[in-house]
Amino acid sequence: MSIFDVLAEERIRAALARGELSGLPGEGRPLVFEDDCLVPAEARMANRILRNAGYIPPALADLNELRTLAQSLATEQDAPTAARRMRRMTRLLLQLEAAGLSHVSSALLKRVGGPADLPKLHSSGELPLK
Repeated sequence: MSIFDVLAEERIRAALARGELSGLPGEGRPLVFEDDCLVPAEARMANRILRNAGYIPPALADLNELRTLAQSLATEQDAPTAARRMRRMTRLLLQLEAAGLSHVSSALLKRVGGPADLPKLHSSGELPLK
């Protein structure tokens, strides 16, 4: 840590102690990062228009559905409904793997606490049949 970092930290701590940093506009709200400086200018405007219109990329919609299914399977009592949801989860996992997002879906399932008996893909890419 450089001397400038230490000085900055000390001044921030002192301002916090005096209460100078409370009551500022936006306090308590999440920060919005729109760092798209690596995106070409032509695509940046199109992305902003789509985002403002509420467009959600299909892969993100699939991840949201996967999270919802995993959470609902944890409390599901009806066997036919659980089997139907498990088949849908398997399809979603295959779609996400085809999109190159299998690492994201597996991290999501770990965090949500997905079902323990979730079918695993074999190295050949085939699902075990039940």
